[in-house]
Amino acid sequence: MQTVQSLKDGIWNLPNTVTSLLGSREDGGVAADDHNNNAATSPDDGEDGKNDDDEGDSVSDDNGAAVAAIEEQDIGAESMANSLMSVEEDILDRSHAIPFGLIREQWQLVLDWDASIPEMEDAIGKCKDLVLRCEDDSEEKKWLVRHLIELRYRLRELQDVDSDPDELPPETKVILGHHFVANRNNPKYKVHCDHCSGIIWNVVQASYICTDCSFAVHHKCIRNVIRICAHVITTERNLPIECICPEIGLAFQKYTCAECGCQLSCNTSTAVTCFGLELKAEKFNAVVPRLCDYSGLYYCTACHWNDTSIIPARVVNNWDFVPRKVGRASLQQIRLLYERPLINLEARNPRLFHFIAGLGVVKRLRTKLTQMKRYLAVCRLAEEHRLVRDTFGGGSRRHLMQSVDMYSVADLVGVENGTLPEFLRKAHDAFERHIRNCVICSGKAYFCEVCSNDEFLFPFDDAAIACTRCNSVSHRACYARSNRSCLKCARLRVREQQMRNEILDAANGN
Repeated sequence: MQTVQSLKDGIWNLPNTVTSLLGSREDGGVAADDHNNNAATSPDDGEDGKNDDDEGDSVSDDNGAAVAAIEEQDIGAESMANSLMSVEEDILDRSHAIPFGLIREQWQLVLDWDASIPEMEDAIGKCKDLVLRCEDDSEEKKWLVRHLIELRYRLRELQDVDSDPDELPPETKVILGHHFVANRNNPKYKVHCDHCSGIIWNVVQASYICTDCSFAVHHKCIRNVIRICAHVITTERNLPIECICPEIGLAFQKYTCAECGCQLSCNTSTAVTCFGLELKAEKFNAVVPRLCDYSGLYYCTACHWNDTSIIPARVVNNWDFVPRKVGRASLQQIRLLYERPLINLEARNPRLFHFIAGLGVVKRLRTKLTQMKRYLAVCRLAEEHRLVRDTFGGGSRRHLMQSVDMYSVADLVGVENGTLPEFLRKAHDAFERHIRNCVICSGKAYFCEVCSNDEFLFPFDDAAIACTRCNSVSHRACYARSNRSCLKCARLRVREQQMRNEILDAANGN
């Protein structure tokens, strides 16, 4: 064990050893001259001089190998620096990554920042023609629509400057769907640039933030942004990814980052040498790929910060709320979709309602709230007291009483931790109290047509059932005794048949 440890120490101290060898090389040259002088005066010292020369030759061989290794490392570092410079030069081109089918039209669509108004108008006209010719839901059409919006915004800026040169330029900058505004706030926590991953020091550095997806960026990095706005992506897709981690593999990505395109290493994070020494990939300047559990793509460390988030696909398919690591772009998309009611849970996974008791409770309460909405929507007193608005807030939860099927990720999280059923019970109790005590709402109650009881009935009562055709309400027990047939619907059918007979008789002259 001591021998292995000494070998490890020797390998880690290799640079110091090389330096000492280079220093001993000069000393060896001086010592060789001294030995030659001594050999001329003292023949007995000849053999010692010969031995010293042999040792000097071996040392010089070792020094040559060490110098060659250092030169190879310098060449490798220089080539890596050149590759990084080439990647930085291509960032602007990647920011306007045009689809393959539009490469021939690139010179007419992608304009420089100093383009004139006529050039901008020609590009807009060409872009509009291509939009009409492209197929629906194609990548080319999506790219053209995004680019058309950006070109129109830039044209408007140029026209404003041309009409009034003294007018200040607009504060909003539109780049790849982002609407960047100057960030004048001083946050209490560190904010990192989403492009270069550096810290944004608001006191000494100008920065911008996207009003749609909260993308933060330095002023110097704003022209090099390569990530499309998450708000644009979620609007085009309109649904979260339904598959669990749809991984395609590094080979399909050509061992490059899915966002910035930098080269990724296929090596593991650590390796073991023949001496049992662990070597980390960072020591070889290798970019270790990081998997995004939401998109299934691999990213570099600049585009994937090991942020964790709940994955909507895992919640819908497996009722799994464990946070997983996602990339920065995926994190922004999940945050935008978090409170949007886009998931038809009963259509996607109906068996969850049999295994998760909270989902059944929420479904029953939402069904009653939709029935109460018929009373509250036309009640003048409920509008004056702002009953619905004060209960559901600004509107992020209005869908809970407008429909029964659609859920958001926030709703499913509330079902898991129990906050959503409690919230719906409080809303149900407040609305029921108003309907029963309100003069306007209570006047729209029903009587059971089977038993002719004087008890007031409402569609949301537990002991009542409403007809799906005529909305008449009766007791559940009475409805079962009448062979599940509605008496009001039967009367309406008889009346309709009588009217038809009268019309036919009048037509025949009877």
